[in-house]
Amino acid sequence: MIRDEDLRYHTPADVTHDWAETSFFSVYVPEANLTAWVYIIARPGVGAIVCDVEVIDGVGRYSLDARYIDFQQHLPLPQNFESYSLPNGLTFKGHSIRNYQLDYIGVDDTELHWTVEGVMEPFDIHDPAMDPLASTDANASGFGAAYANHFDMTARTTGTLKVRGKEYAIDCVTTMDHSWGPRGERGMRSMGWINGNFSAKDAFQTIWTFNPLAPLAEQFALAHGYVIADGEVRGLTKGRIQAVDRSGPFPSGYEMEVEDAAGRKYRYTGKVVAQHPWPCYSCTFAKFSTVEWTDGSHIGHGLAQENWPLDSLTGKGLAAGA
Repeated sequence: MIRDEDLRYHTPADVTHDWAETSFFSVYVPEANLTAWVYIIARPGVGAIVCDVEVIDGVGRYSLDARYIDFQQHLPLPQNFESYSLPNGLTFKGHSIRNYQLDYIGVDDTELHWTVEGVMEPFDIHDPAMDPLASTDANASGFGAAYANHFDMTARTTGTLKVRGKEYAIDCVTTMDHSWGPRGERGMRSMGWINGNFSAKDAFQTIWTFNPLAPLAEQFALAHGYVIADGEVRGLTKGRIQAVDRSGPFPSGYEMEVEDAAGRKYRYTGKVVAQHPWPCYSCTFAKFSTVEWTDGSHIGHGLAQENWPLDSLTGKGLAAGA
């Protein structure tokens, strides 16, 4: 079970350089096809924190295609993880494990002010009371020891986002997450973190193991996930997903079917509407996609993040042949 105390650092007494505490928040503005996110990686073992603030609004293949990037990797580690301000202009406040405030004043008349409110309890992937696929084996987490402790949470985010002088009102449902544990940059796992949001009462979040070297139909296996149906959170037991029409390593969409513990099945089809090569770690080539999903009667949006570790996947011709 995740508690309010988990807003704080979980630093071990014998902390090593690769220990990490991470948080991810995002918003989507449909009328502008605009996705923005804040990603935080605290490294208590080396006394530094990473803060990545980015905005995209189209399908791109290069960092220069983004609307805005402020990605700083060596900011001083704040004393408290539940409430802090960073030299890059980000101020973070965790009021509770379900409620957050993010404010950021960047460069070139860019800023954000987001109030994040969870519409559910944090979904602890290691708690069998929530997750039918929970396991004490970190290797079953979908991301190895990097997800030794991890929760996902569907949330409503309201506020404003100004990008290079143009302001947008924010009112959307997205998925945030928080993790802590060993996270070395060498030997990272390939994995998928994929979600869709139709409303606060109708959404899904999934974590997949991922083998980019396998045929398309065999690349993903469900590790964890839930759907929110009629406002009820339902843990998943089975699932399949396939990327559609990859251009090199970049997918143009997905076909997904998942099943909950009661045997109810949910089918989703998604098309990529924005995309970005995301170097969230220097030794990985992540595919960050904004996906427009349909369940056959509703349209929603979510994110698909595929982690492609460079140390294990380079030298295999994947850029041309994936």
